[in-house]
Amino acid sequence: MVQVTSLKIRRNYKNSSSFKVATLFTILLTVAVITLCVSIYLFYRQAEQPLENNYFIVLSVISIVALLLIAIAGYLISIFVVTRINRMADTASEIITTGDLTKRLSVDSRWDDLSFLCTVLNEMLDKIETLMEGVQHITNTVAHDLRTPLARLRNKLEQAESNTEDVSKLALVKEVDNLLKTFNALLSLSSLESGRQSSKFESFDLEKAVEDAVNFYIPLAQEKDQELVFDTIPMKYVGDRDLIFQVIANLLDNAIKFTPTKGRIEVHLQEKGGVRQLLICDSGPGVPSESIDKIFDRFYRDQNQKHLEGSGLGLSLVQAVLKLHKAAINLENTYPGLRISVTL
Repeated sequence: MVQVTSLKIRRNYKNSSSFKVATLFTILLTVAVITLCVSIYLFYRQAEQPLENNYFIVLSVISIVALLLIAIAGYLISIFVVTRINRMADTASEIITTGDLTKRLSVDSRWDDLSFLCTVLNEMLDKIETLMEGVQHITNTVAHDLRTPLARLRNKLEQAESNTEDVSKLALVKEVDNLLKTFNALLSLSSLESGRQSSKFESFDLEKAVEDAVNFYIPLAQEKDQELVFDTIPMKYVGDRDLIFQVIANLLDNAIKFTPTKGRIEVHLQEKGGVRQLLICDSGPGVPSESIDKIFDRFYRDQNQKHLEGSGLGLSLVQAVLKLHKAAINLENTYPGLRISVTL
């Protein structure tokens, strides 16, 4: 399931430890000042007219004790804050120096705002580590997956140069087109994940986009003697129509590719209980259980699908588009077949 989650880092300031400590200090300081003022007043009053009860001494002691408590508490809090901040700075400096993103800020308490800040920073480090691992994985995968077509293209160019074998220009162009297609898909993914294309959102008829995509793929389904049927209802949707069309097209392309001859593919656009869903069901072999969690990874292809054409970026594009639209996708094996539900 593709889900869009965000860390809620805003908290009510009245629930923060800093606000509570500041309030307590304000109350203690106010009490100390009022008590000191009353003590001064009683001192002058006593000088003019002696009082039977020595309130001055009692209130003076109270004001001194309150001021001492404030001073001690302030000193202890300053040590606590400075120690925690220095510890955070040392850990951050170590991460910068060594480049080790596995290190985390220590969180030894839960009541104070510095602990909350450490928790948020640790989650940010988790996200950065995940992104860096993703970049490394993508780099390795790109290098591995592009090595074969580049080597094949080089061999064909050598053959054309030596004239030892008749090499079709169309074959060379096809190899180059495949490489360009891969790089264009990577650029599209980068653009989608940055959220720059959200400015193109507008209201459109979703059922028309579904119908156009289905009608575009009906001839391909007929070539494989497959039955492609659909039913839709009028539905307005705010988003990028071209991207949504691409999502539907990618999912239909996969369904037709993996559904056997004389198979059946159904497309439904429906709304139940205020939830809008696009369902694509096929009668193919489904997705292996070990591949369900990896199927949206870039360049991921099951071992049994290595012989099929494709770069392994189609479903990654689907995931990026749906994440941009704050939508979710769920895959479920129906034995036989695969049921894809896109919740809009």
